[in-house]
Amino acid sequence: MDLGGLNSLVQRLNATREKLREKQSDYEKTKAVAAQESRETERLRKLALVAGKPFDSSATSEKAPVEKVESEISELKTNEAELEKQIAKGISELKLPIKDPDPKISEGNAIFDFEGDIYNDAIDYLKLKLSMKQQLMIDNVVFHGDKVIVVGKPNAAEATDCLMNAAKSIWALGSIMLGKTSEEMGKVIDFLRASKHKQLWEFLGERGTVSLENAYENFGVTDGAEKKRTRTFYSQLESRLEPPLATGDGRGSFQLTIYGRLVWASYKKTCGIPEQSVEESRARIPEAQGAEKEPPTEAMRKPSQTALQNFMEKVLLKEGE
Repeated sequence: MDLGGLNSLVQRLNATREKLREKQSDYEKTKAVAAQESRETERLRKLALVAGKPFDSSATSEKAPVEKVESEISELKTNEAELEKQIAKGISELKLPIKDPDPKISEGNAIFDFEGDIYNDAIDYLKLKLSMKQQLMIDNVVFHGDKVIVVGKPNAAEATDCLMNAAKSIWALGSIMLGKTSEEMGKVIDFLRASKHKQLWEFLGERGTVSLENAYENFGVTDGAEKKRTRTFYSQLESRLEPPLATGDGRGSFQLTIYGRLVWASYKKTCGIPEQSVEESRARIPEAQGAEKEPPTEAMRKPSQTALQNFMEKVLLKEGE
């Protein structure tokens, strides 16, 4: 599915949800009217008994159509669920309408314009699904309604590689929304499960970001050779896999990419790893003494690990059960 098709589906979903909100509001009002009419009918029936007169039910006002509204709500919910499935499938195979194969280079960034319309609805939907509030940014690839900006990559080849990795993250999101694991992601999960360093992966996955010092301390690593193996494993999550699962800051800290977070969500379900509380997670990671934290640049800002993880656990992954 192309971005235009996805945009149309999202618009239909938004319209359906708006109608559903209206009908649910109507339902509450209709129930209140029905309850009032029922009470009035009962009052008149009692009064007829007291007066010794026949009770004419036809004299009461017509019963409020509660069942009709309930039926309309049920139909809208069915339509909503069907549209969500179509959207998930569309995301899993999404194609971007790139206008020109050669990006425009501006201020050190590569810009790929879209053909045709402006696709704000589709972009906003993806942003919502990835728990992003400001921009749809997938590892320094920023999606707008009319273009894609690859931040810090003025070289066309490098920019294209980054765009490809971002697209793979979007496809993986769609697969998870369908309750599936793509073949490519399945191979990565199998590799991680079989790795003798899988505890290092799980340590990073649960937290979203770790430093080498945290890992050394947590696993009691003091041997120089073992420290090197630990550093190599985390570095290879960035350099040996595509899309990369993590990115390093060059000073010994590593953070999951968007694709890495999607892999972690599926890995947890595949391996049956229980949810860890925030308190337990924090208790196992001592802060590096005297470490100064630099404020993140716009290019390095990521969505909340907790927000994204909660979304995957409570919404996406459960759809496949």
